[in-house]
Amino acid sequence: MSGDIKENVTRRSIWLRLVFMIVLSVAFNVAELIIFVVVVFQFLASLFTSQPNDQLTRFGRNLARYIQQITVYLTFATEEKPFPFTPWPNEPHEEAPEEENKTKRRDKSENSLDKTKSDQKGKSKKGNDTEAKRPRRQAPTKKSIKPPEAAIRPRRL
Repeated sequence: MSGDIKENVTRRSIWLRLVFMIVLSVAFNVAELIIFVVVVFQFLASLFTSQPNDQLTRFGRNLARYIQQITVYLTFATEEKPFPFTPWPNEPHEEAPEEENKTKRRDKSENSLDKTKSDQKGKSKKGNDTEAKRPRRQAPTKKSIKPPEAAIRPRRL
C-alpha cells in the first residue's frame, strides 16, 4: 500500500494537473469578474433599449459554458482541459429559453381560449346551456353579516 502512495506522489501527471488546476482556478475567477461586467452592461442595455444585447447574450452563454468546462475539469469529472488548451466554446445563437417559454405559454393560452370558445359554441348548438343559465353566487351583503359581538353577547332573560 505504501508503494502505491509513493507511485502516486511521484507521478508527474498528477503534479502537472495541479499546475493546470491552479491556472484554471485563476481563469475561473477572471471569468466571474467578466460575468459581473456583462450583467451590468446587459442591465443597462435592457434599461435603455428595453431588450438585452444579442452579442452580449451570446457571449454570456459561451462564458457560462466555459465556466462549466472549468468546473468539470477542476472536479476531476473529465481529463479534457478547457480553453486555452482547447478552442473557446462557441455555441450558435439560439432563441433564449425565456423567450421560448413565453411563446409556448402564449400559444397554450391561445389554444385553451380557442378551445373554451369552441366548447361554448358546441354547448349552445346542442341546447346544453344549463351552465350559462345558472345564476352566479353573489357575495354576502353587509346586512347578512353578523358582527362577532352579537354572537358573544349574553342573552337577557
